[in-house]
Amino acid sequence: MKEWIQRKFQQVANDERTLKAKEKLADGGITVPISAAMLMRLFQRQLKKQDQIQNLSIIFQENIIEVKGSVHKYLLKIPFQIKLEPSSANGRVLLFQIHEMKPTNRDFLKKRLFDKPPVTTYKNGQIHIDLNEIDKVKLIPIGTIKQFSIQDNKLRVKIGM
Repeated sequence: MKEWIQRKFQQVANDERTLKAKEKLADGGITVPISAAMLMRLFQRQLKKQDQIQNLSIIFQENIIEVKGSVHKYLLKIPFQIKLEPSSANGRVLLFQIHEMKPTNRDFLKKRLFDKPPVTTYKNGQIHIDLNEIDKVKLIPIGTIKQFSIQDNKLRVKIGM
């Protein structure tokens, strides 16, 4: 009986949260700040040992997200630096354009780092990141990305109806 009451209470609480979220979304949206650490956890969750990517770091600059690290290929350790610029949104997937890539602009590195479905994919020269994999975004049950920008060392994503 006690478990049943707790489940019902949880359903009511979830319904209230959903109602509040719907009201805020209808009023203009909810802005979710995404930090570099949150994006870092997202990438680390999907990287595997066979990817041989080490020392990965993410830094926010003015309108750019900078991803640094090193990758092993044929016994060589190749340091890389990729600058990503948010370009558009499709539902809850944010698309990034590669602004600059050092030391070399090779597809093997882009695919090894970013082609990890369903979280991130690399196709047609763009990187697609599904923001539903971030817990803060997952808490908002409905809505799509309406605006996005990089401000105060955070990627700010506005989710609305």
